[in-house]
Parts: sequence; structure tokens; C-alpha cells
Amino acid sequence: MQNGLLLIDSLNLIRRLHAALESETDEVRRIERTQSLCIDALAKLVTQFEPLYMAIVFDSPAKTWRHKLFPEYKLGRAPMDDSLLEAMPRFAEVFRFNGWPCLRLTGWEADDLIATLAFKASQHHIPSMIVSTDKGYTQLLQYPYILQYDYFAKIGYDAYWVEQKYGVKPELLPDYWALVGDTTNHIPGVKGIGPKSSVEILKEKCSLEEVYADLSIYPDKFQKLLDGQLEHCQFARTMVTLRTDVEIGIRLPQLRLKR
Repeated sequence: MQNGLLLIDSLNLIRRLHAALESETDEVRRIERTQSLCIDALAKLVTQFEPLYMAIVFDSPAKTWRHKLFPEYKLGRAPMDDSLLEAMPRFAEVFRFNGWPCLRLTGWEADDLIATLAFKASQHHIPSMIVSTDKGYTQLLQYPYILQYDYFAKIGYDAYWVEQKYGVKPELLPDYWALVGDTTNHIPGVKGIGPKSSVEILKEKCSLEEVYADLSIYPDKFQKLLDGQLEHCQFARTMVTLRTDVEIGIRLPQLRLKR
């Protein structure tokens, strides 16, 4: 990915490294050690992928459009430690000190910002590497020039990996998750439909709308489960689909790494 765009899901990286230091009882020391581990990880990633551009993307603390549409979004997810939450601005300061561009936009999750940056780069034939363990990004692998990397498992994801993992192409993942649900973000699917059933339902289909165009082709058990659920599925799909049209107000040259 030499001369491409390296995109870091900052919270994903920081929280996992912070969690690995749970034996550290001194909170100040734990934050400092987490920062050191992050710097080491980012330096390794820059060396490994040799990007021309880079963005370490942070979540906005404000409510997002998903919370407005669905107040129960992410309900039940373990909250971030208060000490880590308070330290977030310092993480950004440390990263910028090392010459790594950081980005945050009020009212937007890092997921949508990263998706928008990767998609726009793809349109200009610029490769992007998204570093995160969040499988939500795998829907973006439908686009050329976009890949994902799990820093902790040292595994890269591409469109072929998606089909082997889920049984559907990347572009159908939002439809797939609309049927099975997204438990991580507390978005319910269709009751009674699991991963295998979802793959069978979507087989040779291009969308949920095509599925609902003729439910009679499915076994009775699927017809009963799906009946009357199109509107819910469309809503769930909207919730799990990453936005690629965010007006970020930043141009790619502004993310160029300083050597």
C-alpha cells in the first residue's frame, strides 16, 4: 500500500491496548503506558504500510445521527473508563506531536469519517488501509483500493475474506446485518433469522427489496418470519450502513505525512 492512505480507528486501537494493561493499578501510569503502546503500534504501521497520507480518526463525544434515529443505539455497551475518556485529548496531542494527523468531527462517529475518506480516495485510485478490528468496515471492501487490517491478529481483510467469513459479498453485508441484527450496536434483526438463514435468503439476490419482491419463492418458515418486516429491515440497514458522503471539510493533501 505504498503511497496510499492509512486510516486508524483510534478508539478501537486505544481501548484494546488500554484493556491489555488492566493489571496496572495506577491509572495515571496506565494511561501513560497506553500512550506509549499506541505510539509504538502507529510507528510500526507507518513503517509496514509506508503511506503517503494518514489520519487517526476519533469519535465525537456528541450524539450522532444514529442516536437521533434510534435512541437505543449502542445501549448496553460497556462505557469507557472515565480516566481514559478524560485522556482522549492528550492522546491526540501526543499523536500530532509525532507528526500523525488526527481528525474528529462533532456529531460523527469515526466509522463514517473513515468510510468517507476511504471511499473518496478510492474514487481517485488511491489505496486505503483501514486499521481496526471492527467488522463494520468490511462492507467497504466492495470498493476497489480499500482493504482492512487487524493490527492485533496481524490479519488483512479483503472481499474474498468477506465471502468466506459471511457467505455474502461485501456490498450485501448491510442487508445481511439487517436480517441477523447487529448485537454490538444493539440493532435488532428479524426474530428467528440467523446467519445461515440470512445467507440462504439473500442467495442470488441483490438487495432486501429483491427478497421482498416475491416471498412466495421461500419456504413457509421464512415467509412467516419475513412477512411484514421489510420496513424494519430497511431501517436496520440504514443504521448499519457506513456513510461515505460526510462533508468533512478537509482535503487529502492536508493529511500528508511529514517525513
